[in-house]
This record gives sequence, structure tokens and C-alpha cells, in this order.
Amino acid sequence: MAINGKLNLKRFLICESLFISAGLMTMGLLLSKFLGFLREILIAKVFGVSYLCDAYLVAILFPISIMGAVSQSMGVSLIPLFSKKDFSKYHLSLFIISLFSLFFSFLVFLFPQLVINVIGQGFPITVKEQAKILLRNMAPAVFFIGISGFLNAFSYVNKNYFFPALSGILYNSGLILGIVYLYKLFSLSGLAFSVNLASFLYILLPLTFFLKREKAIRNLNIAKEEALYFLKFLFLSFLPYLLVSSVSQINVAIDRAIASFLEEGSISALNFAYKIIELPLGIFGFAFATVLMPYFSEKFYNGEKEQMIKQANNFLFFLSLIILPITLAFILLNEEIIRIVYFRGAFNEKALIMTKEALSFYSLGLLAYCANLILIRLFWSMGEIKLPIIISTIAVLLNLILDLILAKFLSYKGLALATSLSGIFRFLLFAFCLSYYFQFRLRLVNWKEIFNGKYDG
Repeated sequence: MAINGKLNLKRFLICESLFISAGLMTMGLLLSKFLGFLREILIAKVFGVSYLCDAYLVAILFPISIMGAVSQSMGVSLIPLFSKKDFSKYHLSLFIISLFSLFFSFLVFLFPQLVINVIGQGFPITVKEQAKILLRNMAPAVFFIGISGFLNAFSYVNKNYFFPALSGILYNSGLILGIVYLYKLFSLSGLAFSVNLASFLYILLPLTFFLKREKAIRNLNIAKEEALYFLKFLFLSFLPYLLVSSVSQINVAIDRAIASFLEEGSISALNFAYKIIELPLGIFGFAFATVLMPYFSEKFYNGEKEQMIKQANNFLFFLSLIILPITLAFILLNEEIIRIVYFRGAFNEKALIMTKEALSFYSLGLLAYCANLILIRLFWSMGEIKLPIIISTIAVLLNLILDLILAKFLSYKGLALATSLSGIFRFLLFAFCLSYYFQFRLRLVNWKEIFNGKYDG
């Protein structure tokens, strides 16, 4: 009885610790998302839904969204290795990732047209030129965002969830500074410089935390065999993670490429609507998934699969309690929400109508977007990469097909609907594969038992 009591206490403390970690990260993300909202409000006020705003959103897509997905995938692939506390690998991985990021930074500076001609291919010539100028001047941001995934992974493994969350506050502050002051002083160059400044501020706290860890600084004696093994481990792990985790960024790139052929402001309207979706997605979905990834890896490594599955169900159920009411609010109160958040300055009635319609269609897939973040990490922690790659590839192709079909009938609204349908389809495939191959069935947990102290998960 005493042993069982100790085990139950330990499990309870682990569960409580995970929720506390998720809570801390949620607090940081709340502050970050608040500033992110303020940033979007200022963009809407200054630019409205216009070609200039479209050009800015297309230019910023590569350094922030696409490079961010690459960097995050590298970071996630490093978490299982870093969980073993092998400090000798840290500097080697940072060196390799830095070279990789520097290469793409120079590539963007020299050939910005490679990106703009793909994502903004439907733009008029003058809008394309604006986007090229913006992207070329954002080249330093590619490097900063490129190494951010490593620094965040280091923080997560060392139980520091707050610094990466706070980094978003500094990042959004830099962008706000650019929109309010630098754009007025330096036009397009000011906007681009603010992205570079914001990206540097984003890595500042995790970089400081990394440099303060003495073991990570001193243990630099790495054998050649270890270096080769690490390179193989990093890239063989990174590429699958990238293919899976960058689905949303790929979908955004596809949506913006198709939207560039639609009416002026289509990209802007979709962006402003999705930024509202990203609020609960980032605060709850990303926070829960980030905290659970090291936990899943540790439990699977120790052979405690049952505890891993129970904890995943706990978080999925808790997530649904939060997200479903938010989804209904976004659909039923879409106009009120858009009017409160964006309706000022250059954001006129046309912009209001376009954005509220996009928000309603995006909201249909909100719960699936959040749940997918957790389910993907459940696959990864069990060493299963092939299935998520197949499922994610199918989801991207489905989104592309639906985009091409629905855009003809619903214009930009069809692009938002396609994103939701592909996200729901992806969730259903994830759930089916987890049940079929791993006997993991999604279920609702009896929270009365938890609060009464009877739950042993």
C-alpha cells in the first residue's frame, strides 16, 4: 500500500509539473500573442487590405514562417538527443545549424526573385518589385530565425519554457517599432529592418540562457566518429520532422500563391483572419505540444507507454474543452471580433467583410489544428516518422486540390475552407493510425476521478 501510494504521488506530481510548465509557457505566450495582436492591428490600420500589405506578407513569409518551420523542425529533432544530457553535442549542432542558416541568408539576399516569383507570381510587376526589395533587406532575419530552433530546444530540454515564450514578446515589440516609427522614416527599408531587429530580439533570451550553461561551453572535445554520427542523426531526423511540421507553412505559401491571382487584399484578409486563429492555436495547442514532447520522449525511452498515452488523452480532452467554445465564438461573433480588433485607419468596410468571412471558414478546423500538434509529437516520440510524413503529404496535396477547386467558387473564402478541411482530414488520419498501429484510442478522461484523487495517470 505504501509503495502504491508513493507511485500515485509521483505520478500526480509529474502530471502537476507538466500542467505547471504548460501554464508558465501559456502565460508567456499570452503576453506575446497580445503584442502580436497589437502588431496586426497596426498593420491593418496602416495598410488595410492592399497590394502593399500583400507584398509585405509575401516577403516576410520566407524568413519568418518557412525558415521558422525549418528551424523548429531542427530543434524538435534535437530534443531526443539533448534529453540524454550529452553536452558535447550542443556546440557541434549549433555550428552546423549556423552554417546552414547563413547559407540561406546569403541566398535570399542575392536571389530574392526566386521566392517572390513563386509565392507572388500573380502580382502586378510593381508589387513584385516591392516584395523583392523587402525580402532582400530581410536576409539577416533568415539567419537569426534559423538558429532559434536549436536555442529553444536547448531551453526546453533544460526545463526553461518561459524564455522561449518571452522571446515572442521581444520579437513583436521589434515589429511594432518598425510599423510605428521606422516605416514612416525609411519606407520599405524601415519595415525590413524591423523584421531583422525583431528576429535578433527573438533569440536574445534563449541565447543568453545557452551561454550561461557552463557545460555546454566547456565540453568541446568531440571525436570525428561522434561528429559523423551526429550529422547523420541530425539530418535523417530533421528532414522527416520538417516534412511533417511545415504543413501549415506549405499551405500558407500555396494559399498566398493562389490568392495573388485573386482580388486585391485577398492575401491580407486571409492573413488577418488566420492571425486570430493563431491566438488559441499558439497559446494552447503549441504550448501543450511543446511541453509534452520531452515528456513523451522520456516515457517512451523508459518503456512507460501507458502513462504517455494517458497524459496525451488528458491534454487532448482539456484542449477540446477550451477550443470548442472559442470556435463557436469565432463563427457566431466573427463581425464583432473583426470590428473590435481591426476596424480602424485604412481597414475599411470591404476589409471587414473579407476578413470576417475568412475567419469563419478558418475556424472550422481550429480544434483539428491544435490536436494535430500534439498527435504529431506523439508519433515522433515513439520513433514513428514514416506515417506522419505520408499523412502530411496527403493533407498538403488535398489542400492544394481543394484550393484550386474552391477558389473558383468562393474566391479567398475557398482557400480558408480548404485549409480547415485538410486539417480535419489530417487529424482523422492521425487518430486512425494511432488506433490501428499503436492501439492508442482517443478518449475523454473522467475528470471527476482526477479531482477526487482516484485517477492514477
